[in-house]
Amino acid sequence: MSKTPIFDSKVKAILDATQPGERVCEMTGEKWMMDAEEISWYKKFNVPPSPFSPRVRMWHMTNFFAVYQWWWNKHPETGAPVLSYVHPASKIKVLPDKEWFEREMADYGRAIDSSRSFLDQFRALQLDVPINATRNFVDPENSIATVSLGDRNGYFVSASQSEDSFYLLDTQFGTRTMDANGGINVTDSYHINHSLRLHGCQFIYESRDCMSSSFLFDCRNCEFCFGAANKRNRKYVWFNEQLNKEEWERRRAEVDLGSYAQMTATFDRFTKLIREEAIWPQNFNEGSEDCLGDYLIKCSDLQHCLYGIDSHGGYFCYGLYNGNDNAFSCAIPGEHNYQSGPVGNTSNSRFSCTLVRCDNLEYSMNCYDCTDCFGCVGLRKKQFHIFNKAYAEEEYWKVLDEIKCAMLEHDEYGRPFPINFGFNYYPDSGPVMYFGATIEDWDVVGRDHFEASADGAFGTLSLDDPRMREVDQLPDHIRDLDDDWIGKPIADRAINRPFALTKAEVNYLKKFNLAAPRRHFTARMLDLFYSMSSGPFIEQTCFSCAKQVVMATNRAYPERKVYCNVCYLKYLEVHG
Repeated sequence: MSKTPIFDSKVKAILDATQPGERVCEMTGEKWMMDAEEISWYKKFNVPPSPFSPRVRMWHMTNFFAVYQWWWNKHPETGAPVLSYVHPASKIKVLPDKEWFEREMADYGRAIDSSRSFLDQFRALQLDVPINATRNFVDPENSIATVSLGDRNGYFVSASQSEDSFYLLDTQFGTRTMDANGGINVTDSYHINHSLRLHGCQFIYESRDCMSSSFLFDCRNCEFCFGAANKRNRKYVWFNEQLNKEEWERRRAEVDLGSYAQMTATFDRFTKLIREEAIWPQNFNEGSEDCLGDYLIKCSDLQHCLYGIDSHGGYFCYGLYNGNDNAFSCAIPGEHNYQSGPVGNTSNSRFSCTLVRCDNLEYSMNCYDCTDCFGCVGLRKKQFHIFNKAYAEEEYWKVLDEIKCAMLEHDEYGRPFPINFGFNYYPDSGPVMYFGATIEDWDVVGRDHFEASADGAFGTLSLDDPRMREVDQLPDHIRDLDDDWIGKPIADRAINRPFALTKAEVNYLKKFNLAAPRRHFTARMLDLFYSMSSGPFIEQTCFSCAKQVVMATNRAYPERKVYCNVCYLKYLEVHG
């Protein structure tokens, strides 16, 4: 029996009248074809059709990702500095994690006025209720971390489980590693992108089970290789040329990655190899059936999805881990979620974000272990709450039916939270990082404009600091970088952000003979991420058989040699 019968009947009437056909996105003006499959997902979740194109809905979905942002915010009561992924100019309040979990956010509860805009009232609640500044799931030890899964001696690591490492994003079991994105079981390595089981490697993309190698793309089980693409079970490869041991060692001795000039020249040669010679498969899926997507492992029936493991039944999703029957949702271990994300171990959510272990929440954010709540922020272990206010069960469903009907009348129900409700800096936000939004879309999406440095986000550092040094003043070779550089502000003029080198990372670079970086660490991470497949999906032609294939875009390598999966496997049999 329906618990919101009036609302359900109204939505049914809307859906019964919905027919396939061309639609125009309310935000961007782009056209898309709303087909029968898309409509079937609306019916499955009992929601009205969206006024936004699928691409824009993915922008909404990823808008609340912490991504890789680091800002100095302030404690809302004491003014003490608090490091967070939340930019202070977003006006979202933050509390240190421990203090946040000690607060009772139901104290912010209030009544809702159904005659007024729900989203306007929710925005007022969102701006009142602080969120946890670093959102760590496991308390990190001696680390600067956000969304930590267990870090020890980590320095600016996010969504990772690491030890003695620097600058990681979504890297699990990273040890003595620096500058890595999307890695698993990576040790003593540098500049790693979506690769796993590596040791003693540098500049590795889309590879696995490699040791003592550098500048690899799409390689497996390789050792002592330097500059290789699409190789399997190889040794002593030099930019795809097979050498003997002696010649390889002679050439390797001539390349000094401790020199910034030599490192940059070699990296440029590597990117040219990826762009002009390497073969890109249609996707990097493994063991998946009836899927349109990329980075899908042991999945089935996922359409327009990226990054999934052991997941089934999904439509326009990102980051599915044991996820089933989800649409327009992300970062999901869970099922039956619609237009929500990130939502971890959560089911039956709609139009919500940053939920953990929740069930049947709508239009809510940053809640833990809650069930049957609507329009709530920051609650923990609660049930039958609306706008953080408790209701008796019978009254809850009655009020909820009224609210959802009023939202339909105000043309609000079925719309995700506005992108302007986001908490970070737009140029590095989820829509830009994950789904192709651009700086030119800044006004289109409706995000507030502010500089990265706004409201003290750089803390005590400033580009006007008289101690500021320029990146071209850094010595070319790491051996010549003395302690006079430690802790001194350095300007990355490309993004107008200062950074500094710590003693620990300089020691790391010297240990592995790697040149000091010339870019802010957030820019380096963004460069890594742009080299991975991301949305939206596009049609391309197989370079071998001329078959049309659908594949994810790659912003770093828009021009590349793409093979359909059949031709790719044939290529590996001959050249791998």
